[in-house]
Amino acid sequence: MKIDAFQEKQEIIKEKSSVSEQIFEMLELFTDLANMPYISYYTYDYEYNDFFYEFSIDNNGKKIDAPSGELKKYKILLKRKNIIFGYVLIYKKIKSNPILHKLLLKINKHLEKQRELKRKLMGNDISFNIYLIHDEDLAMFAKNMKSGLEGLFNVEITMGTSIKKYSHEIKSKDTKHIILYLINDQEKIESQEKYIKYLNELIIVIGPNDHHTSMYCGRLGIQNYIPINEFRAEDIKSIIINTRNNLMQKNKFGNKIIGINGISGGIGTTTIAMNMADLLATNLPNKNILYIDLATTKAISNLFLEKNPLPEKTIIDLINTNEFNIEKNLEHGLIKKSENFYCITGIQKHIDKEFLEKDIFIEKLLEYISAASDDFNFIIIDIGISDASNLKSTIYDVVNELWLVTEMTLPHISKLKTFYSLMKRAGLKDKISFIVNRYDSQNALSVYDSQSAISVSDVTSILNMTNEDKEQFDSFKIPNDYKSLGKCWNYCELASEKARDSLFIKKLDSILRDKDFYNKDKNSSKSKGWFASIFKKGK
Repeated sequence: MKIDAFQEKQEIIKEKSSVSEQIFEMLELFTDLANMPYISYYTYDYEYNDFFYEFSIDNNGKKIDAPSGELKKYKILLKRKNIIFGYVLIYKKIKSNPILHKLLLKINKHLEKQRELKRKLMGNDISFNIYLIHDEDLAMFAKNMKSGLEGLFNVEITMGTSIKKYSHEIKSKDTKHIILYLINDQEKIESQEKYIKYLNELIIVIGPNDHHTSMYCGRLGIQNYIPINEFRAEDIKSIIINTRNNLMQKNKFGNKIIGINGISGGIGTTTIAMNMADLLATNLPNKNILYIDLATTKAISNLFLEKNPLPEKTIIDLINTNEFNIEKNLEHGLIKKSENFYCITGIQKHIDKEFLEKDIFIEKLLEYISAASDDFNFIIIDIGISDASNLKSTIYDVVNELWLVTEMTLPHISKLKTFYSLMKRAGLKDKISFIVNRYDSQNALSVYDSQSAISVSDVTSILNMTNEDKEQFDSFKIPNDYKSLGKCWNYCELASEKARDSLFIKKLDSILRDKDFYNKDKNSSKSKGWFASIFKKGK
């Protein structure tokens, strides 16, 4: 998303926040006028087709814990023009009152405004659009399916016989998409194969109970195939809910989530991640960059990115706000380093590590990254040391690329062999890029490194790699540049800012250009190659 579109979106978010505050104030007034000690508010979620608890409020306008115990409860449904927004739960009956009635109408009007703003941000009440493509002789079946899905999601579904007709519309919308194919045989998929590959969307095929057709769809990267005789509308909803990570990874306009992972501590993971993010922000002024420090030990990125030795807010505070809102997030751990470069401070206390591993935190983190991936063209996640914890395994699934930072020494390569085997078994091999840091460390001060340094041939032999993997080890090697980096570390400065001509920065810049993160030709405004290859890989 470009800066002007980003700023326009922030204005909508700001307006939505203002409307939400007004709704809260009116609910407070309702509590007071109805002579209630407290009320509870539940919002309706169309994606899950259910009501979810938002908050309880007393007549002094303070949020309180949800009332418990055996209490009588009465619901006041909040709706306008047959659109349900939620309901207010009260704990005693109230008499008909024209003032309260007028206030409820006003609350409903503001809830409708809130919904409209949400639709501007998301495209509709859920974070994707649905297209139903069908064989001509299955038009009646498709029509009935359309009705059922509209009831489940409360969204208009676009229906047709070819995805080609909607390809431009799909590409132009800054939202995710679900494409449903209803077919008699694989001919429909074959005829639209190039569009399916190019769009790289989440696709669900409902077709004959035929092994060959199912396998053909699988080869195209279509993971969800439902035999037509086993189809139920609820199945679609279940698939969509259970494949949020897939939707997250299919960012529009080439947006990327990249994880930087060190095979051991002190190997340079954070140095590479921070300087990489800053280089991207500098070389791509019309792109938005987000750096996330997800290290599970005491984070140090804050010293370089915000010059703050002990930040008041960290990633835990930010994620627990339960909302992706730039303006509000800036008060809870999000740092604006420049016009297009934002960063999130990592934990500062060892005891905070347990919070990072909690399921509820991981779920909130995924939702935050999912929302942020629509606004930020590059999200750089500093994952820290490689391991198979629940948090890091989840991040490995989410990222589009995983950079493994290692050194050319036997102890490091031994650890890399174990971790790389785990990644291959998990089906994540194609995401991995190997970054060899301090490859000429035998020229540095470390006697241990000079005695244990090994060759690329040794490494690829130990890891049982192909010639293609060997080329990667040769290409992405960063020299030991303690002379420049040591000085920057002493003064808590980024080498990308203070030592642009250093060996370290020149090589990191070269790696980013070789991967086409930004163009080799600075005068060219349109990136090619690597972004396009991502769609090809999605085949």
